[in-house]
Amino acid sequence: AGRGVSMSGGRHQRSFKNYLLDPHFQLKYTGYLVLIAIALSAALGIILWRTSDAVISQSQKSVSLGEEVVKRGRDVVDESKKVSQVVKMNIVKDPDYKDNPALRDAFDEDAKKQDERLNQQQADLEAQASRLKEQSTQLAQQRSTMAWALGGVLIALVLLIGLAGIIVTHRVAGPIFKMKRHLREVGEGHLKVPSALRKGDELVHFFETFADMVRDLRKRQEGEIAMLDEALESLRGKASDEDLKPLEDLRKEMQDALG
Repeated sequence: AGRGVSMSGGRHQRSFKNYLLDPHFQLKYTGYLVLIAIALSAALGIILWRTSDAVISQSQKSVSLGEEVVKRGRDVVDESKKVSQVVKMNIVKDPDYKDNPALRDAFDEDAKKQDERLNQQQADLEAQASRLKEQSTQLAQQRSTMAWALGGVLIALVLLIGLAGIIVTHRVAGPIFKMKRHLREVGEGHLKVPSALRKGDELVHFFETFADMVRDLRKRQEGEIAMLDEALESLRGKASDEDLKPLEDLRKEMQDALG
């Protein structure tokens, strides 16, 4: 089992290395893409953070204003109750009201309704202030959640851009790597026509021009071999085999170069 895991890990490692045909070139330009992605992500994060901060600041101001309104409303209710109590005491002392219980009852009923109305208004204000405070708390929690989620998304985006950069540069590095190998072969005298690039690789036209050059060199060498064959044929019987051997060796070397 351990051997199987090791072989699997080796395949993944080789597969990743296959994408890094030219580490200096690929990592350099992938690094540029990652830096640009980080800069854009940071700018986007700052903009969103400032926007959410402004919203939360405005919400907190609304909460403070609501609490101030509630406090003043409570003061108004207290003052109203005090005024009603003073008026009630004066009514008790007033002989006109004292001798007229119905009038005093009417005042008490009106004062009671006034107190109930003020109490209801106070309760509504307190409920509204409580809702504003709860909304402000929820906004702060949502901003924290959004910050973590946004950070995770941006990190994933940077990693994906880095991976995409390696894959995209691999499509350029692959043809370059292949042409460098064939150029070395041509320099060593081997004129083997290169196989076609993989589907999706870049530099296709440049590689086709290189392949056409190799084909032209092969045709030229094939023509020279044909001329050499004619020369050897005309010299046979006129020169000794020992004299012809250097030409035959040259012909063999030229033929071997064609693969």
